[in-house]
Amino acid sequence: MAPGQAVVSVTLLARQIQVALDSSLQSDVKVGDVVSIVMPNNATLPGTVTYVGTVATVPSANNGGGNPTITVDIAPNDPAATGTLDQLPVEVWITEGTADNALVVPVDALLALAGGGYAVEAVGAGHVHHLVGVSLGLFDDADGLVQVSGPGIVAGMQVVVPNV
Repeated sequence: MAPGQAVVSVTLLARQIQVALDSSLQSDVKVGDVVSIVMPNNATLPGTVTYVGTVATVPSANNGGGNPTITVDIAPNDPAATGTLDQLPVEVWITEGTADNALVVPVDALLALAGGGYAVEAVGAGHVHHLVGVSLGLFDDADGLVQVSGPGIVAGMQVVVPNV
């Protein structure tokens, strides 16, 4: 065997999805994180992060350049549900946190307060509008929602959302 030749070649037998994640998001992702895999037919499958790379690479100028990325490997929970095609482009949503029994409002309902913090415009009895200060929790980027809490925030409360 000549120097520089490969000693072993390995082929992966398990289905996996490889994501080129913007390296600035590395600290937000860890092994064991739950993901949603959106297939080309819009079927959504659950999966789990199995590897988070530590070496950043810069896309070549031929691929449009861009920010450095790291490799993140995803294992679908049901590999058979991904079908039989290889190198199929999919979309992956990584869940960074969860909250049970959360009260949420559309992000558009948030109002920035001059002194700092946020409020929502609530509709009270007699259709009277008033501001209610809120503390922010988790953001659901996919659905445009944010978890809110604070005195005066109750389930079923009506809040004003701008007509965009």
